[in-house]
Amino acid sequence: MIKYFKRYFGYTFWVALEQVVFVGLPRLVIFPVAAYLLGKEEFGLFIFSLGIVMMIGKAPSAGLETGVIRHMVELEEPAKNILVSTGLRLCKIAMLIIVAIGIVVLGIVRYFWQIDPKISWCLFALLILLYSWNLFELQMVRYRVERRFALRTAWYSFLGAFLFIAIPAAVFGGVVGMAWGYTLGYPLTHILLSWRQRTLFRRTVYDSEMAGLLKRVWPHISIACILGLSSRYIYRIILGAFYSYSDVAVFFGATNIIALCMSPMNVLSLLLLSMLGGFARLESVGKRQRYTVLAAAISIGVGAVLVVFFAGPLILSVIFPKFADESARILRWLVLVIPCQIAIAFSQPFVVKFGQTKFMPMLNLITLTVHLLPAVILIPKFGIKGTAISYNIGYGLSAISYLAVLAWTFKSSRQYDRRKLKIEKI
Repeated sequence: MIKYFKRYFGYTFWVALEQVVFVGLPRLVIFPVAAYLLGKEEFGLFIFSLGIVMMIGKAPSAGLETGVIRHMVELEEPAKNILVSTGLRLCKIAMLIIVAIGIVVLGIVRYFWQIDPKISWCLFALLILLYSWNLFELQMVRYRVERRFALRTAWYSFLGAFLFIAIPAAVFGGVVGMAWGYTLGYPLTHILLSWRQRTLFRRTVYDSEMAGLLKRVWPHISIACILGLSSRYIYRIILGAFYSYSDVAVFFGATNIIALCMSPMNVLSLLLLSMLGGFARLESVGKRQRYTVLAAAISIGVGAVLVVFFAGPLILSVIFPKFADESARILRWLVLVIPCQIAIAFSQPFVVKFGQTKFMPMLNLITLTVHLLPAVILIPKFGIKGTAISYNIGYGLSAISYLAVLAWTFKSSRQYDRRKLKIEKI
């Protein structure tokens, strides 16, 4: 029992540290320093551009990563390397196509609509970031399968260190310099990882049979991931398109506090999914464990709201002093989003583990719809206030959707138990 506890405590520690490095460093150090150096308007322009690119994010590699995780355990050592190499070949092809299409679309938009040249250069730089980021994530998947979480954290630490290039780049090159400096951190880390794994100058092996295994899940998971990612960034994009980039910076300041608050919840959600992995069916999870999860979700939700409401403005005054008061007002409108996100974080592991496969793409599509429609309707008319309202509506309806699917999952499990009991009696 002690060994079991120590093992999972170690996993939790390294996963949490990985989140601190990958999420905490940019949000607590790099972005605040850049906001101070660039000013509200130019920093908002960077966040606006980053939001457009992050709607794709690591979605192309997510489906391949899922395929590798599903099949790697079944394979012997040489075949594992071939599986990962095949995934990397597919990822390279996909990312070259995506980046090329993005650059062409950017050129067309720049020619016909005469957008700000700064946005064009920022987007061009950040599109290149996508290529290295997706390959880096896919090369890291083996460490996850082998539960080498400490090594994953070390590599994310390298990435976090290289991202600091964005700060001197912002000093000398403004917002465009920051975009290129931020981008540079990803290819440097990817090159270093490839050199360490001895794949930097080696031609990637491709196996058509293994490619077929990966392609079975690749499109579905990647599309679902894009739908999920899009719902996070549409607010700042619509706000920046209809109003000023200063408003984008103010809104980002508020949502940044919520994202930092939710980071520990994401770690707990991953841990809960790992713990549920030991159960074959939902009915195997005892009532005590269920009530413990429910009590934890309620207590954490109430506590997080209180902490953000009272301590959030103080944190904002430290990390974003130039627009802390404006962001604090928005933050107080958004505190109810926290229990909604916690409801999603604690429901998702049960739905992923025990729910029907069709639920996840359905939930992602519902999530995008309930975020997009209020944003399109309210933001152009009411500006940043409409953004806050639509943000609350989007996450509120998303939480209701997840809770409804969770209730359906529990109900289906009870019905299965009754049918099984009747069969046994017969």
